[in-house]
Amino acid sequence: MRRRIALVATALAVWVAGAAVGTTSPTPHAAASPLLMLAKAHRAEFIPALDGKKPIFILALGSDARPGQNIERERADSIHIIGVNPAKHSASILGFPRDSFVPIPGHGTQKINAALTFGGPQLAVKTIEAVSGIRVNFYLITSFRGLRNMVDAVGGIKVNVLVPMHDQFSHANFDPGVHHFTGAQALAFARDRHDFSNGDFERSANQGRLFLAALGTFRRQFEKNPSSVLTWMGAGLRNVSTDLSLNELLKLAFTSSRVRPDKVKNVVVPGHGAVVGGADVVMIDPGAQALYKNMRDDGILD
Repeated sequence: MRRRIALVATALAVWVAGAAVGTTSPTPHAAASPLLMLAKAHRAEFIPALDGKKPIFILALGSDARPGQNIERERADSIHIIGVNPAKHSASILGFPRDSFVPIPGHGTQKINAALTFGGPQLAVKTIEAVSGIRVNFYLITSFRGLRNMVDAVGGIKVNVLVPMHDQFSHANFDPGVHHFTGAQALAFARDRHDFSNGDFERSANQGRLFLAALGTFRRQFEKNPSSVLTWMGAGLRNVSTDLSLNELLKLAFTSSRVRPDKVKNVVVPGHGAVVGGADVVMIDPGAQALYKNMRDDGILD
């Protein structure tokens, strides 16, 4: 029972840190294909000491796996490094456009979203570490269905839409202003890239905004009614797979849950579009190196 409580607390904590997690109707764990996986990036490595001396880094991946597909072996539609600074109760979200053209260890230079297909989350971690120089401590991976169900399970989230979004492909259909999103609307918002001239970059930024919206919604609900935390905990209860120990789960949960929304920065790596072999790709600009170094020191982007 204590381990189940720790699992849901960690699922909630990952929301607080800025990552969307998944849920579905109850099914026996052994028979379920998890919609959320939370694991150590390096199996032999212990969790960093949560005394504020070192930041914690989580690689959050949104798999485009459809029902029946393995979320660990489909392309990544969302790729973000989340840095958490325990001492300052702060965090940063650094997004990578899914078409970023980068070296993937053992597979040459490819779109970054292919790393998940080639070698699962472990290769995605290696790829991000090689690109950024940031040592990842944990990875979190979920699916489209996981995001939809999580948002619905907590009664929706409030998101500020900055520009008109009317996209037949993602089914985003929103005017500027604050919207109370259902799970399906949140997914449409996170996937829209056709309404923007810099589509891949704005989509990644919107995914970060969605993370922050979830955190803001949680905070408002909790301040109004502290018992609402039970709803959020229940939303992360089912179909969670993890290799973290009870102690590690609790430490990560309580550390991440103290992050303040106004101390979370949402940034996308700078880059530009290009064509390679007839395919549209994103070239990450050299200026990203300064971002990596800045974040690597304390988990915070100045």
